[in-house]
Amino acid sequence: MEADALTFIHLQGALDVFIDDFVKTYKSLLKRDNKKATGNLIDSVKPLELEFANNKYTGSISLASYWKYVEYGRRKGGKFPPFDKILEWVKVKPVLPREINGIKPTQKQLTFLICRKIARDGIEPGNQYKEALDLTWAKNNKLISDAITADLNEAITLIRL
Repeated sequence: MEADALTFIHLQGALDVFIDDFVKTYKSLLKRDNKKATGNLIDSVKPLELEFANNKYTGSISLASYWKYVEYGRRKGGKFPPFDKILEWVKVKPVLPREINGIKPTQKQLTFLICRKIARDGIEPGNQYKEALDLTWAKNNKLISDAITADLNEAITLIRL
């Protein structure tokens, strides 16, 4: 048997199942925690091809660029978030401003107030990505372990021949 003849076909299948399950779980947790204003984040979560290079598998997913703020939050005392992105969120959500002293703020004024609050107070982390990863691992670790065992058993059988 050649050194490069060892294939992990069962592991590839198990990792594909793991990634697909992670995507479904992550989307479900984002919906559960009401992280759907425009739906862009949830719609952006897609599995990418499993890659094998340098003797390791890499599974990836695509995500909207702002996922990290939903996951990790923002520290307080930071700079203003992107005004145009918050304005888009205000328009889509829709955020209904309250009248204060007979004055109802415009969408741009409301966006400024939201940006200021985020910069001043930060945003609490959501942790849906981590939770999805933990849940998916707990659900699929035996499948992955069994796949590795099956691949190694097949390799050992080939060596004996």
